[in-house]
Amino acid sequence: MLVGVVPPPTHGQSIATQALFDADLHPLEKVIVEIRSSKVLASVGRFSFSKALSLVPLVARTWLKFATFRPRVLYYTAGSGAWIPFIRDFVFLSLCRPLFHRTLIHYHSGNLVEFLEGSKIRSLIGRWIYGRGAWTIRLGKSCPAPLYPGNQVFDVPNGIDAPDNLPPRQLSASFRILFLGNLFEDKGVIDLIDAVAVLASKHPIPITLSLIGGWPDPETRVKIEKRIRLLPANVLCPPPAPLYGAEKWEALSNHDVFAFPSYYSSENFPLVIIEAMAAGLPVVASDWRGIPSLIENDVTGWVVPPKDVPKLAGTLENLLLDPVLRSSIARRAHDRYRKDLTASSYIGAMRSVLLKASNTNLTTDGEH
Repeated sequence: MLVGVVPPPTHGQSIATQALFDADLHPLEKVIVEIRSSKVLASVGRFSFSKALSLVPLVARTWLKFATFRPRVLYYTAGSGAWIPFIRDFVFLSLCRPLFHRTLIHYHSGNLVEFLEGSKIRSLIGRWIYGRGAWTIRLGKSCPAPLYPGNQVFDVPNGIDAPDNLPPRQLSASFRILFLGNLFEDKGVIDLIDAVAVLASKHPIPITLSLIGGWPDPETRVKIEKRIRLLPANVLCPPPAPLYGAEKWEALSNHDVFAFPSYYSSENFPLVIIEAMAAGLPVVASDWRGIPSLIENDVTGWVVPPKDVPKLAGTLENLLLDPVLRSSIARRAHDRYRKDLTASSYIGAMRSVLLKASNTNLTTDGEH
């Protein structure tokens, strides 16, 4: 049985979970229970009565499907490090996990370990619901996930499909910097704007900064748009907005650098970085959570300290001044994508873990 959060809203975990639910996992038979507790981005991790009430039908649907199909293995996507998703995990796993012979828990969020370690009570509850012989799936070795004695650990990077024929990169007199993601302040958006302002003041050439993503709330929008208006005259920053599908890939193909200086609390293994690598863009990102699992510094991209505007501006300056360096790094990043980060790699690795869970002697895993 596969139980997990799917869109809407659209974010890395929901996209990866939907891809797994849609995949052909033959010879496994899937029983799927979708979680749709948040309708919009702003409600993620926040309390609402509708979310609280949705726990009842979620558990009921799981029990009903268990009674109908009798699956032996439960796969579940854990929530982030906040009270509302943690309570959901506690209620669901406490009531549903005893039905199954084995439980696999997939950790997408980067801040759950921090949340658990912040309280002795939360730590003990976490050991009860996430430990006791459950199998742990994390996104990479540097990606945080709760680890307990008796839990087997599997590293399965997320993967995505890029279009077979990406639009050719167009030449431009402007140095084009792209940010792609939901426009939370702690995704590093304001830091990037400030770094571009520093770069533009040193190099009076045309610079384009494209911020592609949705606004999380009106207050953040006002703050970021105010900062954009302070950019030097040689910087063009089109009105931020989300793009999807072919338009998103066209944007990725028509920029010179992808910048993602996030310090977002639940950031872990950003799919947008994989998309940039697939599109052949050199990436500058923050040294945060699981991002170093994606980017090898000075080999497949650059990682800079979170909130370090001068370092971010300096790295962007190096890329502006050295097109050959941009090309060589982008090529190695694309090679890494083709080798490890495609959708087929992700689904294949997940199928292997699920098959192993289904075929192993289920009476010896210590869950009961």
